[in-house]
Amino acid sequence: MHPTAYLARWAAGVRYDALPPGVVDRVRGLLLDHLGVAVLGSTREHHRRWAAAELGLAGGEPGVSTVTGTSLRVAPDRAAFLNGVAGSSGPNLDDVWHGSLGHPGVGTFPALLARGEEVRAPGTALVEAAVVGYEVAMRIGSALGRSAFDRGWHPRGGCNTAAAAVAALKVAGEQRADVYHAALGLAVNAAAGVVGAAYFSDAWYALSGQASREGLLAALGARAGLRATDEPLAAERGYLAAASDRIDLGVLTDGLGGEPMLMQSGQKLYPSSGATHAALEAAVAARGELGCDAAEIVAIDGWGFREMVDVLGRRHPATALAASMSTPYVIACGVRDGGFDLSHLDAEQIADPELRRLQSVTRLVVDDRLDRLPPRHLGARIRLTARGGRQATVEVLAASGHAGNPLGFDRVAGKVRRLLAGVWPETLVDRLIDEAAAVPETDVDNLMRTVRSSD
Repeated sequence: MHPTAYLARWAAGVRYDALPPGVVDRVRGLLLDHLGVAVLGSTREHHRRWAAAELGLAGGEPGVSTVTGTSLRVAPDRAAFLNGVAGSSGPNLDDVWHGSLGHPGVGTFPALLARGEEVRAPGTALVEAAVVGYEVAMRIGSALGRSAFDRGWHPRGGCNTAAAAVAALKVAGEQRADVYHAALGLAVNAAAGVVGAAYFSDAWYALSGQASREGLLAALGARAGLRATDEPLAAERGYLAAASDRIDLGVLTDGLGGEPMLMQSGQKLYPSSGATHAALEAAVAARGELGCDAAEIVAIDGWGFREMVDVLGRRHPATALAASMSTPYVIACGVRDGGFDLSHLDAEQIADPELRRLQSVTRLVVDDRLDRLPPRHLGARIRLTARGGRQATVEVLAASGHAGNPLGFDRVAGKVRRLLAGVWPETLVDRLIDEAAAVPETDVDNLMRTVRSSD
């Protein structure tokens, strides 16, 4: 059986009652994380601009699916797009799969929630849909590996399209394997996401929204009888070969049906690329060991994997998005302030002279050992040197939220409360947390009411 057919048959057969222990709890935490970040993202200017452009088409006619953070209900494909944009707009707070540097939740949840609201799906269907969406995104991403990113294809716009397709089918109760098979082919035919066009620009925020919308459309097309080729993923000129030159086909199906891969997905405590988090926590710990003021630090040396150094190694970012993707800037904030939060994305912080000085004395190098560890670890080693030559060196392999150091539901709830303080009424934040905790007893319609503004 071809890998795509194997994946499709598995997805069609997933049942809530057969899920392993711990999966429902994990879905609750991932769901709450996504919705909390999306509510925050919906308040950002670039999300408002995308919404104005999208809803300007045909007047933004009314529909059944909620646009997170607004009072609007639109057609499901529009909601999937706009909520995917919102989930990416946190910024850099959406969950992450280190096997491909991808973000499975922000492709999976917008599509399944938009479609689930339309069909009034129960909570059990939400859980099933999350399981299959994450599995497909993470397995395709792992089969592609890091080389797809190196070649210029971003998993947000690629793997997430397939994830959105199967999740949209599952939440609506689809049980036919051939429909999942067709949806996967239709979805990867629409997959995109060009790193060179998106990184450090407004196009970045659209990657997940486009994937969610295209995946939902692929699901509907498959249900309508449209078909793709028999092997759209692993064929000689299939999606994998087009996007990567170092494919691991076995990852597509090995162990399928065991522990769902969403148990290995990571979550973020900090509003920056997940590739910076180990360096941040190592820098904070090293400063704690020295016990000195940041002004006494005269040199910062860092060792890590190549994405942390080569892709995210730019000093002195000029924008909030660039700051969230700058390892030197994130380290500098950690050294000075003991952490990294949304305030560090403000213009006055980005331009702060002391933070600029700390970036100027930062030197990053790819470490061969650390570069061999992803996706199991995204590690970093940081050495701080203070006046007088005193030094402290700390290595962190699993930052907070990494699969090796996971966040429980309570820590995710704390993150959501911090993010939405002053942004969303506290009573609504409480209700959102309660609704996520109640899955699967709550349904998709009730859940989406909690992220619908009354404005």
